[in-house]
Amino acid sequence: MLQSQKQALRLRRGLLSNLCLLMCVPLTTLASYLGYVTVPKSTAFIYVAGFWLGHLSIVSLIALNWNLRFKDASLTLFQMIWSISGISGLMFIMNDIRMLMLMGYLLVMAFGSFRLSLKGFHGTTLFTVLCYSVTVYFINEQRPQDIDLGQEFFTFVGFVFVMLGFAYMGSETSSLRKILSERHRDLKGAISRIEDLAITDELTGLYNRRNLLKILTQQRALANRSRYGFVVCYLDLDHFKKVNDFYGHPFGDKVLRSFADLISENLREVDVGARIGGEEFVLVLADTKLDAAHSVCQRMAENWFKKTFKEAPDLRLTFSAGITEFKSPESVDHILERADSLLYDAKHNGRNCIVMEQQDFQVPLDLATTHSDNKVIDKIVNDALIAEVER
Repeated sequence: MLQSQKQALRLRRGLLSNLCLLMCVPLTTLASYLGYVTVPKSTAFIYVAGFWLGHLSIVSLIALNWNLRFKDASLTLFQMIWSISGISGLMFIMNDIRMLMLMGYLLVMAFGSFRLSLKGFHGTTLFTVLCYSVTVYFINEQRPQDIDLGQEFFTFVGFVFVMLGFAYMGSETSSLRKILSERHRDLKGAISRIEDLAITDELTGLYNRRNLLKILTQQRALANRSRYGFVVCYLDLDHFKKVNDFYGHPFGDKVLRSFADLISENLREVDVGARIGGEEFVLVLADTKLDAAHSVCQRMAENWFKKTFKEAPDLRLTFSAGITEFKSPESVDHILERADSLLYDAKHNGRNCIVMEQQDFQVPLDLATTHSDNKVIDKIVNDALIAEVER
């Protein structure tokens, strides 16, 4: 739930409780005219009006967003303590209809079930019983003629039992609310995980083929409506099957994750990297020209060749790439086919090569530390196999 929605809910609950307290103003005024109040009419009105305005000031904190400074942003405990104290005061100044105020206590406890924790519910119950006891004590001290101690004792015992029942139900409500909150949090986490799995490759964390096609469709729509352009780079790791066969699939997975990290390190926030299957990857470079895309791939190739693994310290890896630029209004499938065709040309040219759609930019990589025949992996794997047999 958004913070604005939470604030709206807190304000609505606060206003509802304040409306209940507002009803105390005319009722107390009427009670004073009928002789059920032991203080002057003006005093009773000032008291009950101040009681209502004090609670309204608490609600105003929510309306002004000042409540967000507190740990309990709903200010539930503050509202309950104020209401319980105010109701105790109304009980003190009344005589024959004093017991009606007990319903006010119960209403306040019901309000607390929305937010109070188990500890808060028990504490509020104890505070309510204490306020009631203190009120009865002072009435007996100052106006003993207005109280029947025998009747008051049974009323008090009954009230305590009712409050204990409210405390128990509040405890259950608090526990259920906690369980629901945890399950809601788990559900949100599961949904987030499912959403991630739907758009990302589980092994590398890059986007998957489905989401790549969606992104390319969006890029195509932008390019068709404006002068915006983008470049697609189709990458394939050289001799990856031999790496898997010799070093094992766990090591192959590590290689794929390392290459995905390399892609993420070399892309801007507006660019996209995706794994579309096996050892094949696609880059979508937004608002980029072919020569800039070639520079990105060249830099990645140099860094990839320098990459070492402790499981195979002598292993040197390369990749081949095909780079093409979107040509409006071609389809997404067509631009991928052209990039794949250029990648095939790079593989046919001996691998460790970048081929772009313009003939002038077909640039085989010339890494100084590679063998002239661009078959580093073959030699390393063959040497390792021979050594394994000799052992």
